Amino acid sequence: MTQTSTEAYLRDHEAFGTLPADALAAVLDVSDTITLQPGEDLLSEGDTGRDVFLLIDGEAEAYRAAPDGGTEIMLNRIGPGECLGELAVIDGSPRAASVRATVPVRAVRVDVDRLGETGALAELRGVLAAVAVRRARQLSTAQLQSLQAQLDARVKQTQFGVILLFTIVLLLLSTSLFYLVAEDFVQDVYAPIFSWQAVFLFALPCFGIIFYLKIPLRDLGIKSEGLWRSVWQALALTSAVALPAAIYLIFFKDPIPPEERPVQITAFFLTQYLLHCIFQEIGARGLLQGMFERFLDDTRGHWAVALSSIIFGSMHITFGAAAVVLTFFASLMFGYLYRYQKNLAGVIIFHYGLGVIAAFLVAL
Repeated sequence: MTQTSTEAYLRDHEAFGTLPADALAAVLDVSDTITLQPGEDLLSEGDTGRDVFLLIDGEAEAYRAAPDGGTEIMLNRIGPGECLGELAVIDGSPRAASVRATVPVRAVRVDVDRLGETGALAELRGVLAAVAVRRARQLSTAQLQSLQAQLDARVKQTQFGVILLFTIVLLLLSTSLFYLVAEDFVQDVYAPIFSWQAVFLFALPCFGIIFYLKIPLRDLGIKSEGLWRSVWQALALTSAVALPAAIYLIFFKDPIPPEERPVQITAFFLTQYLLHCIFQEIGARGLLQGMFERFLDDTRGHWAVALSSIIFGSMHITFGAAAVVLTFFASLMFGYLYRYQKNLAGVIIFHYGLGVIAAFLVAL
């Protein structure tokens, strides 16, 4: 780079361009252009030199030796336009870090010692002090971002432990209930009292996790945004399923005598089943699926839907293998509907509607 082009570069620089004309001329008189190859050091930690460098093009990295002599500690990356070595000029201290070229580098080197104690040096110190302040602010921001990233990682790690424990508890509950049925301690798995006992057993760890992690209602899908859209879409889907079911019941299915019906459809049954659907969807979709999405960074949601459906299906093992398979595939539908609507109301309505339709098909 010629003297003219170096002068033009310094004049356009945000820091050196603020130097008065006479000070800039003095700086140019003691400046030259250097080039480095990848792996060569521009500065060395501990050196007492006072040269200042201004990177023209290329990239470098600042690093320090590890206290134990082990792996180098990387500090930051340096690009074109950045100034290096300013602290040694301001306070006379040795170099605080080394700077190494990572690609071919071209830089302006200012031999500060040749300036002497002149007005130009005082002006240069003022400019370099501004550079040092700006860099300190940038490092402070970077440190805050690093601390925030560490905090987020710690929170994520804690949540992983909670999810793992929560999943184990749910599977243990499913296994315990299955054991009670298999050993004939429970005579009728469809009895309302057993059904409610099972729901409350599963609800306890769900609500415990919600309160422990302080999960807001909106993160569980309980919110006003998209409420009415999710409701009418769920009603439309339920109607689309109900129509062929009604045709089958009216024209094709042989009626079952009332005394032989496995399910009695009463106001109590319809009410308690709605409450069941609400509890199940808060736990399976709002809590489980939502936590899997956040922890796995599952932007498309496939893993979250699949995992929550597997757990949801296993929770029905007391009703037999057919119930596990049926609820697994139903859960896949509910999971993707929740992904689309982002509101739990529509999923609850669709879940409830399908369950009531199935009950009519079995009972009538």
